[in-house]
Amino acid sequence: SGIGITCAKLCPPDGRHVAAGCDDAAVRIWTLGADLNGGAGAQSDDDDYYSISGSSPNESSLLLLGHKNGFPVFDLDWNRDGRTLLSAGGDGTLRLWDTHAVGPYGRLAHVTRRATTASQHTAGLTSSKLHQPAGNGSSTPTTTTDGAAISSPPRVNVPGAKPEPMVEVSGAALSVYHGHTPSTPVWSVSVAPSGYYFASAGSDSTARIWTTDRPTPVRILSGHFSPSVNSVTWHPNCNYVLTGSDDKTVRMWDVQTGRCVRLLSGCRMGVNLVRVSPSGRYAAGADYSGTVNIWDLGTGRKVNELKPPSLHPKLLTSVTAAAAIGSASMIHAMSYSACGSVLSTGGEDCIVRVWDVRGVGCHMSNDEYAASQGWGRPGGGAAGGILTPSQVKRRPSMEQSKPGTRTPVAIFQTRRTIVLDLKYTKQNLLLGVGSYASSAPIQPTAVEERFQS
Repeated sequence: SGIGITCAKLCPPDGRHVAAGCDDAAVRIWTLGADLNGGAGAQSDDDDYYSISGSSPNESSLLLLGHKNGFPVFDLDWNRDGRTLLSAGGDGTLRLWDTHAVGPYGRLAHVTRRATTASQHTAGLTSSKLHQPAGNGSSTPTTTTDGAAISSPPRVNVPGAKPEPMVEVSGAALSVYHGHTPSTPVWSVSVAPSGYYFASAGSDSTARIWTTDRPTPVRILSGHFSPSVNSVTWHPNCNYVLTGSDDKTVRMWDVQTGRCVRLLSGCRMGVNLVRVSPSGRYAAGADYSGTVNIWDLGTGRKVNELKPPSLHPKLLTSVTAAAAIGSASMIHAMSYSACGSVLSTGGEDCIVRVWDVRGVGCHMSNDEYAASQGWGRPGGGAAGGILTPSQVKRRPSMEQSKPGTRTPVAIFQTRRTIVLDLKYTKQNLLLGVGSYASSAPIQPTAVEERFQS
């Protein structure tokens, strides 16, 4: 259709709805699979639930318009209720949407339920007995109080026909929020786990905290040295917000005071994505090189980094390897599993990598951990660089002697789909959504697995 997708988000808790921000300033929402009442487009006889699936794979079920001047929508985030959605646009505003609003253009519609039984067709008559139809398409005889027999209209089943919903689900704009510097884009938005509060980050060197019932921010978080604050996310306890910026740092802010309480450094390039583990102990920040940096929030120290395996030097002359090296490796999606033992990443290289992050800070280069294991004193590493047999036996086998040596436990090839969002369900099922890019190179996953270090 020629419309570019700039961001996408899976709806909690099961990812059944997918929202996509587009470069034409619109938000499009699709519904995946069958609805909860047994079939796509089906209507339940017991309630008023209707599927909002599009009539074809290329047609979105909802089109939300509101961002101005044709600037792209750069980020989206669902509320935990799976109904309201926040969008961050290049016009410098944030918008709150109700994706379940009914009626044309979000206006409430007066709904009259259609009659579905013979008694409804014969309103005002007292039915004494109903007989089963004699055959397919036959009418249903009904007797009245005076014994006269009448017939209700036959119920005809047309193969392939879909019931027409009586409720027009079209979504509605609930509120618009202004607060970032005018004419500067908002790069990221994140809803607090508790709801009501949300945070945004933009290209005016600030992040801001909002409430859904106020059009202006309640906190301004200022401290990054780079104009672009690329990502914002909430700590699970809702007391802190973390931001990542082009100044190669991640900062943790106290929501109550608006002060920076942790400065997380050690990245080689700017940070474009930040996530916090479910336990709240570790923060993961992905920089532009495709490296995921891990910090311990208790100490503020960088304890590890996750780097994709490099290709074997002998294959650098091949066309496939050269294309892989030349392709961008930026990470657009990161997600911790519900138990926090696994971190999945995906991005421009069209590959989803699954990392085991258990004991992510347990290695010899971590002075505190080395001292606790008897490998040496803090600041000095292992004593003399020589470990006793018992110390070698206790050493983490995955980490060996330094961070950054972990390899993915699983690699999934998406061929030409740039991964924009990943989400784990409560059952640890990994869901992903992305944008198909016909010009993206096919990555040599088999080569990567063979020559990973």
